[in-house]
Amino acid sequence: MAFSRYIPLAALFPGLTLSCATETPETNSTVRDSAGVVIVESRVPAWSDGWGWRLSEQPTLDIGTATGAAEYAFSGIQGGVRLDDGTLVVADGGSQEIRVYDAAGRFVRSTGRPGEGPGEYRALSALGKGPVDSLWAYDYGLRRFTVLTGDGRAVRTLNVGGTLSAVTAVGVLPDGSFIVKEGWSSPSGQDLTLGLIREPVAVVRFSPDGSVQDTVVTLPGREVFITNEGGRAVMSAPLFAHNSSAAIRGAELILGDQTDFEVAVYSTTGAVRRVIRVLDRDLQLTDRDVAGAIDLTVARESPDRQIATRARLVAMDTPATRPAYGSILVDRLGDIWVGGYTRYPAVPRVWTVFSDDGRLLGDVEMPNRFAVLEVADTWVLGVWRDEWDVEHVRLYGLEKLE
Repeated sequence: MAFSRYIPLAALFPGLTLSCATETPETNSTVRDSAGVVIVESRVPAWSDGWGWRLSEQPTLDIGTATGAAEYAFSGIQGGVRLDDGTLVVADGGSQEIRVYDAAGRFVRSTGRPGEGPGEYRALSALGKGPVDSLWAYDYGLRRFTVLTGDGRAVRTLNVGGTLSAVTAVGVLPDGSFIVKEGWSSPSGQDLTLGLIREPVAVVRFSPDGSVQDTVVTLPGREVFITNEGGRAVMSAPLFAHNSSAAIRGAELILGDQTDFEVAVYSTTGAVRRVIRVLDRDLQLTDRDVAGAIDLTVARESPDRQIATRARLVAMDTPATRPAYGSILVDRLGDIWVGGYTRYPAVPRVWTVFSDDGRLLGDVEMPNRFAVLEVADTWVLGVWRDEWDVEHVRLYGLEKLE
């Protein structure tokens, strides 16, 4: 699939020619308009000290066990959704099952199993809400969406991907069309470049029947390090690699490339509607940061691999700056949550929240080892790992002091 090279938003709007500019003193946010694109810039959060949003001290629901019944034991949770009646639907990567629990956390049923047939999965990697009361699950291994009923039963499957590389799911639009993003795209043949590179990737829309509709936009993809090993190009993941982040909000896409603390709101035709920035964030990456990351990475390896791992990482280039953030999600009210950058397998402790119009509200701190899956007005759903790495599905209350 052909696509044009992405141009960063900062390059599209240098020294903005303003037709309108307003500043909100209590939030220190400036709203500007340039050629129909709204630019929202913030320096400090709207929440003052002692106010803002926070999670309840204790979870209101906890599902998970290391020694109990198998239906309560998880291994590689890939997604979770809470329905309006409190029902929880969880995608478990270990068993390749979609599991359903009632509002009290009691197991109701499971659907799916390992395989490639309808209602089966090879590599479950995402779960989300679709139009009306439907759900969707995405299989990374098969490049396939499965449309589900609210109780987890498979209705139909749609294959996507074609010539795209490493397709990941972004979600489903209100009209039932599917949005996917390439994971990375590296040049080959005469175009091969050695060293640290970042090629553009496509964000693509598929119709409800699985046919390609269009490429919505291209973004800078995942940063990779290319070496020539015996005449063969080898791709590795450098430390502090940037990637692109994506989420769906109604019929809009929220996209960012992690270079600056900036995300943009796009229409499904690829038009930029709003640019949201936080100014004056320090993204400096020092030699000490890199050395510390190498030490941590080497420490996770078995003793027989540590010397080779350290040599490989020391020889690898690193980006000039750290990524500004990690993943993006949108809560039930349309507010945008941006997770702090972390290196796998760590998960962000702090999420930065923006109002639906792009004003910086402030930060919400999560419990240690808690990965957020979904956020609503009064609760946060996620996966918590205990000291033995046993996974628990947890629900916390979301308290708002404003």
